[in-house]
Order: sequence, then C-alpha cells, then structure tokens
Amino acid sequence: MFLLMNEKVVWGSVIAAVILSMVFYPFLPADMPIHYDATNSPDSTVNKLAGTAILPALMIVFALARKVNWQLGIAVYILLICHAVILFLAV
Repeated sequence: MFLLMNEKVVWGSVIAAVILSMVFYPFLPADMPIHYDATNSPDSTVNKLAGTAILPALMIVFALARKVNWQLGIAVYILLICHAVILFLAV
C-alpha cells in the first residue's frame, strides 16, 4: 500500500497515461467510443482529442489532491486502468 502512495510512483503512472495517449493518438478513429451497451456495440463517442486528454487530466487533479485524502491516490491507478482499456478498445 505504501508503494502505491509513493509520490514517484503516482506521478510515474500519470506520465504513463500521457505517454499512452501520445502513442495511441495517431491510431485512434476521429470519434472514440467510450461506452458500450449490452450487445457490446458503442453507444457513446467523443472526439479523439477529448478521449485522450480527459482521463490523464483527471489523474493530475487526483494526484495533486491526494495530499488532502489518501484515497484519491487510489483513483489515479483506477483511472490509469480505465484509460488503457478505453484506448485498447478504441483501436
């Protein structure tokens, strides 16, 4: 648990999300699917730039706010996992 709250590890995961966004950006469609219905077809899409920038931006906010509440540090890792899954599904 202490390793996950280490400042270098938290900011390293934020940097990993930014790098993932930069690597996947050229391969993503213009409209990224971000939500799927029960039949596994996309029913909600966003612009490619918004789809690659929203979750890393939230990770930065939560990484800065983790000093207020340590549980926000866990949110950084959850958002990293969500970001990776969304990028892999969009390609």
